[in-house]
Amino acid sequence: MSNTEAEQQVLVTTEKPLRTGIKRMQETSLLSHKELDERKIIYPGIDDADTLNAYRELRTNLLKKANNQNFICMVTSIRSGAGTSHVAMNLAASIALDQRKTALVIDCNIYNPKIGSYLKTPPSLGLTNFLENDTDAITDIIYPSGIPRVRVIPVGNNVINAAEHFSSEQMESFMQSVKTRYPDRFIILDTPPIGLYAESQILVSICDLAILVVGYGKSNHAQIEAGIDTIGKDKLAGLVFNNQ
Repeated sequence: MSNTEAEQQVLVTTEKPLRTGIKRMQETSLLSHKELDERKIIYPGIDDADTLNAYRELRTNLLKKANNQNFICMVTSIRSGAGTSHVAMNLAASIALDQRKTALVIDCNIYNPKIGSYLKTPPSLGLTNFLENDTDAITDIIYPSGIPRVRVIPVGNNVINAAEHFSSEQMESFMQSVKTRYPDRFIILDTPPIGLYAESQILVSICDLAILVVGYGKSNHAQIEAGIDTIGKDKLAGLVFNNQ
């Protein structure tokens, strides 16, 4: 065997576990359609076809903007109560409708965390615990969501220095690690209102794309423009007017 052939064989054996591992994610305790309806999460066959199609269109637009490459997408808002967690979870569910893709939702909202509430069992560790070195295993903070091919990382219970951690090299390294480990994984960040908290302004710098959620009838034109300017038009993928 030539050196080139040997290198190719090594490349195959090192890449294969990553790609097959993510495709064979063990799905335990999947949510029933009733439970998904209670959480207002989309799924194939849902009665609300308009909402399902809206999230499919949002997913398609994001993929086009990212040239069909996996991405880190930040979901933020103008003000509290806009429903970023709702949008983040449904965006992840829409991505995972494609059986070739998986999604990971990370809760970065230390002020009003919601992602953990979608889980059947309250989580014990999360993102801030990892950044505080309470654990050095990423697997300790990733939880099955009950939605096929969707995983979540809750915010955790060590949030005192979160803003500083979000701007650290450790956070940037962590984000790149979870993004690049699997080429079919898409990362969704649920963040606080970008106009109110420094954490979101920090996080936008490590994202590829951003979605601005506007609570229906809760923000005026000037506030929306200010949110767009803070994100930056180069990263803004679109606005979502949410009435859920």
